Amino acid sequence: MSKNRVVATLSLAAAAALAAGVAALLKKPAQEAAPVSPAPAAKAAPKALCVGSYSFISGFQNAATVEMELNYDPEKYSFVVIEDEFPSYSSDSHVALVCGEDFNMQLEYAAYYHGEDFAAHVRGLGEKYQGVAPVRYGETEGVRFIDGDNVCLHLPIPNDTNSYLLVTLMKNPEYDEDYTTLPAHKDVQAMLASLRYTIR
Repeated sequence: MSKNRVVATLSLAAAAALAAGVAALLKKPAQEAAPVSPAPAAKAAPKALCVGSYSFISGFQNAATVEMELNYDPEKYSFVVIEDEFPSYSSDSHVALVCGEDFNMQLEYAAYYHGEDFAAHVRGLGEKYQGVAPVRYGETEGVRFIDGDNVCLHLPIPNDTNSYLLVTLMKNPEYDEDYTTLPAHKDVQAMLASLRYTIR
């Protein structure tokens, strides 16, 4: 066999091997399947909040019915309207009461003096109590002060010129912080930020 024929035979063999290799590569998937990553853990559904409602008559002439509502977590708190045995003294016929592990919260309506508005009411509180300070819950701006072992919050009721909301915060033994910190308690903030009113 001549040298040229040997070279030609080797070249054909190399070309055949190359063609076979290309064919084998073409049969392989173009890309290895990416490993399946686990699905992200489902987020816990937000807790279903309950709505507590408290109604009262505001004013004498041209009296109106005011309905107050707030949101609360039923797994941590109870909400009830009571007509006697109030935790904190009240001259009202009925009050709303939120009870929980850290604190109890009494909510009730209170009337302005004749000719008074909320600003004048706050000035009067400053003459009677020390340490009257502003508070804000959501869109509501009111004041807080200490009355004995309780913290009182006075909050204006939008579009009501006759009454304001009096909130009394009472510490329970399980609460490790000082009772004066209750206005900043995250659950107090959440509930009072959810306050809303209907006047009819």
